[in-house]
Amino acid sequence: MSKKIFIFTAAIVLAVAAYIMINALGLDDSLDFGAGAYYYADMPGFEKWFDKNFYVSQVPAWLIMILFFAWGAVVYKFWLLIDSEKD
Repeated sequence: MSKKIFIFTAAIVLAVAAYIMINALGLDDSLDFGAGAYYYADMPGFEKWFDKNFYVSQVPAWLIMILFFAWGAVVYKFWLLIDSEKD
C-alpha cells in the first residue's frame, strides 16, 4: 500500500512540476539573468549587503562563525543519533 501511495504522490509531483515549467509560472521577466539566475550575486543591489557603510552587524563576525560551526556540530550529532537508531 505504501508503495502505491509513493508512486501516486511522485506522479502528482512530477505532473505539477511539468505544468509549472511548461507554463513558465513564477518567472519574473524583469529579472532574467540567464543561466546564472540562481546566483545571489546576479540580483540587483546584492552588493549593498557587503558595503560596510550600508549594513553594519551588531554581532561580531567571530561570534557568527562560532555559532555557525556549533549549529553544524549539533545537527551532525543529531544526524548520528537518528542514524544509529535505524540499526
